[in-house]
Amino acid sequence: MRFSANIISEYFLMSIPRQVITTRQAKHQVNILCFPLILYILLNLLLWHGTGIVSRFYDVASLGIDPEIISMATGIVLTLLIAFGAFSISAARLHLPIRDYLQSTGMDLMHKIALVCIGIAVMVLTTYTGTFLKFLMHPASSAYAFVGHFTTDANILKNILYFVLFVLVKPVCDEYIFRGIIQRQLGHYSRFFGVLASSILYAIAQPSLSDAIPSFFLGWYLALLTRRYHSIKPTYKIHLVISLFFWVLAIIPQEYVLIPIIVITLDYIVTLLFLIGNTVNYRIAFMRFPEKKLWKIVFTSSTVIICILLFIAENVLSFL
Repeated sequence: MRFSANIISEYFLMSIPRQVITTRQAKHQVNILCFPLILYILLNLLLWHGTGIVSRFYDVASLGIDPEIISMATGIVLTLLIAFGAFSISAARLHLPIRDYLQSTGMDLMHKIALVCIGIAVMVLTTYTGTFLKFLMHPASSAYAFVGHFTTDANILKNILYFVLFVLVKPVCDEYIFRGIIQRQLGHYSRFFGVLASSILYAIAQPSLSDAIPSFFLGWYLALLTRRYHSIKPTYKIHLVISLFFWVLAIIPQEYVLIPIIVITLDYIVTLLFLIGNTVNYRIAFMRFPEKKLWKIVFTSSTVIICILLFIAENVLSFL
């Protein structure tokens, strides 16, 4: 089977020729693209379940250091190595010029605030769905109990590492991986396919089904922004602010439970005002659904099958 694929950035879509490639060649490209994704999912699995594993060999493996500190410190280093090492090698092999997706968009401040508010609203709404699913299925939770507790030196250090990993490092690496590389490569086959498929792979990379649901919709939103602005600069900034927003909510003491409710309500009000005022002239509906053969190519590729199996394994482990 042969099909037409754009081999350069979609930014130049209207002025470039297309190259016909075979299904086998396309699968080879997907396998190059998603091999580091296997490593990334394995890392998430270790961050999710690794503390318990380290705890079993505490005296030998941690040398007296809190296993959560080991887990997060290792996670920071490996996340950066996988994103800017392994994925950059894959991008080079696929001839993806990353710098093209790092251009400035020239957005004004009000537009940026509007996009952040919409992103937070999307994440909050879909997180509620994931939380409800977690309530029904009762999987083990990966929540870090120390978040927001600064009573000891160890807890302060763990909170700092948590902030660096989940608020600073992962949002930037996620945008580089999923929007900057994966979406861009899959978008060569079809722009809409790049948006949807990268969002699905972003969901699969999460450590549980309850996390996969909000991640899919956030990934879809950010992928649409990437397609709109041909840059990951706005998306990694938006992702950073969203992560910071949820971190602030997480460290608010339980006795001030009304504060998150008020803040989230205000975000929805502001988002509604932005949408009514047409501050963001941005439609996410009316996307053409990609051809079936593209889905078959990607989701029958060996590396993607492994990613799916790892996702299933992670969810099974959460019930053990």
